[in-house]
Amino acid sequence: MPISDKNFYNLSSAERFGWDPSWFCCETFDDILINNVIEFQRTHGLDADGLVGPATFTRAMTEREAKFELAMMALAEKSEGAQKYISCNSERIPIDWDKVVGLHGKGSLKLPHSNFKNYHKKVRDPQMLVTHWDACLSAASCHRVLKKRGISSHFVIDNDGTIYQMVDTQDIAWHAPPVNDLSIGIDISNAYYMKYQRWYRKKFGNRPVLEDSTVHGVDLGPHLGYYPVQIEAYKALVSALSKHYDIPLECPTNGDGTLLTKVKSSIKNFTGTVCHYHVSRKKIDCAGLDLVNILEEIRDSGD
Repeated sequence: MPISDKNFYNLSSAERFGWDPSWFCCETFDDILINNVIEFQRTHGLDADGLVGPATFTRAMTEREAKFELAMMALAEKSEGAQKYISCNSERIPIDWDKVVGLHGKGSLKLPHSNFKNYHKKVRDPQMLVTHWDACLSAASCHRVLKKRGISSHFVIDNDGTIYQMVDTQDIAWHAPPVNDLSIGIDISNAYYMKYQRWYRKKFGNRPVLEDSTVHGVDLGPHLGYYPVQIEAYKALVSALSKHYDIPLECPTNGDGTLLTKVKSSIKNFTGTVCHYHVSRKKIDCAGLDLVNILEEIRDSGD
């Protein structure tokens, strides 16, 4: 692609997402910016094309917030507004968790209507819970990225286990094509890369490190895992949603009962809880999330 076309693309991207050349140590949209973007992409394991697309923007925003701690400014504002229910078609559904911030009130991270599809033809009957990591430092930064990108997820679980609802489950969030219409999206806040461990250490203590994650047959190497409190919050959320929508507490498995991680094609017709990589071979989240044991623990707690 000619440099002039790349500059035009980046100009359009900057207008859409709200970034500027200073994010990549430049002053203008020129060949220097393109080269700096390429270097940034190589460092972060992205396609090095010099174009600031959605994935590059997300990584750049996370990098900025790690340096300037913008995420913590938003976290400090969330001290009030906790509740013990989630919203399903505007109905209050109880959840066995004491740190939930809903769609209204102080601290809410509700996404604008332009980020999802309102669905009022009939009561929605989702069959799948799709689990993601947000590749961000916090729920607040996840919300900002989703808002700027024009996409959405129904929930995000913050580093301290607070569950934020961003979209009513009656509405269709844009989080996992081709199953958006059939699913509910759950993000777990996790910046993934080991380089962010220092940031987490100062704010929340070391994140667990996962060293044996394999997705689609590829060894991912060491990466950041999930705080135990996030897993507990996730179990409470999956339990509440599964009970309300009568979604089986099942996940895709191999013949020996272990979690399926080598996916040949997307699982569009599965009913239960999945990771994002189960519905898209282009994704690796949530690598290392032990759905088999998590769902077993939820079933055992309900006995």
